[in-house]
Amino acid sequence: MGRVEIGVAAAFAYEVAREFDALRTKRGLTHAALLEKLTISRNYYYKRLRGELPLNLNDVAELAAALGTTPGAVLGRAERAVRASGRALTDVRGHVDTDADGLPLAALDRPGFEAQQETEHQHD
Repeated sequence: MGRVEIGVAAAFAYEVAREFDALRTKRGLTHAALLEKLTISRNYYYKRLRGELPLNLNDVAELAAALGTTPGAVLGRAERAVRASGRALTDVRGHVDTDADGLPLAALDRPGFEAQQETEHQHD
C-alpha cells in the first residue's frame, strides 16, 4: 500500500498552528525571528500556519522549544479550543488568511515583507 497525501490540516492541527502563532506574538517575535530559530523553511512554515498542511510531531517539538514551552502545553490548549468550539478534532477547516498579528499570510511568505511592515508601523 502506497503513502497517501496528507491534505489540509484538520481542526486540531489547525488549532495547534494557531496556538504556536499566538505564542509567537505573545513572545514579541516576528515570523522572521522565529524562523531563525527553526530548521524548517519559510515555505514549509507558512503552509502549516495557513492550514494547508498539518505540523508533524518533530515540528511541534521544535516550535515548542523555540518558543520556550512544551509540546504538551500547546497540544492541550489546542484540544481545549477545538472542543470549546463544538467541532470534532478531525473536522476539516479552510485555509487561514491572517496570522495572530492580523497580517496577511500570503504576503508574509515573501522575503522582506515583515521588515517592510515594521518600517511602516514605525512611521504611524
